[in-house]
Amino acid sequence: MIKKEDIILNFKTAIASTIKSLSKKENVEVVFGNEKNNEQTDVIFLPDLNKENKINFLKIRALADSESLKLRLSDTKIYKIFEPRGNISKELYSVAEKIRYEVLGSKEFRGVKKNL
Repeated sequence: MIKKEDIILNFKTAIASTIKSLSKKENVEVVFGNEKNNEQTDVIFLPDLNKENKINFLKIRALADSESLKLRLSDTKIYKIFEPRGNISKELYSVAEKIRYEVLGSKEFRGVKKNL
């Protein structure tokens, strides 16, 4: 019988590999919950799987895919240049950017479209 810890470890490994592949960045670090961060430039934070009684694997995959696409398709420098002033404008701008990179990623990757 497979232990819960083994399932979680295998899932974490698969998610980390998927993130590196989707983002096209080998140096991206995936942090689950309060795990140690090695202060790399590209970090994706995901929920702590060990504290969850019932793990929503689909939600975590969707979050991981979205964050991977952000690293791959969104340029922080350009984003900051065109970022508007005002809280509501910034929020709308952020949502529009998220929609942009998720739509582009969904068109390119069938599995991502299914997860999102």
